[in-house]
Amino acid sequence: MGAIHARIKKIREVSGNTQADMAEMLNIHIKTWQKIENGITRIDLERLQQISKILEIPIEDFLNTEDNVYIGEIKNNRVGFNNATVTINETSETESSLLKKLLVEKDRVIEIQSKYIVELEEKLNQK
Repeated sequence: MGAIHARIKKIREVSGNTQADMAEMLNIHIKTWQKIENGITRIDLERLQQISKILEIPIEDFLNTEDNVYIGEIKNNRVGFNNATVTINETSETESSLLKKLLVEKDRVIEIQSKYIVELEEKLNQK
């Protein structure tokens, strides 16, 4: 199965459409639709535009070959999709420990500076 075919299937599933729904909306037999999804039948630009219109997804989202996450969103009984790249950042235990130490040091510096500001304000008020 090609990347475009896999995207079509994934987006169709997330949208809640069945294979039968898609076949009916495209005026094709369900077996033809299954062959499209499974990458057996090649998709021409016209067919891709029809699928894009039915699923309400920009055609570019099907052509993009990067691994993306399709986030379904339902508003006013309409399903929308956001093609977004998700980045997962991990920090090691050493990095986490260092960050915690830096935060503690930052808090200590803020406390010292706050005390110094209070002392300066007191000196100003004495004059």
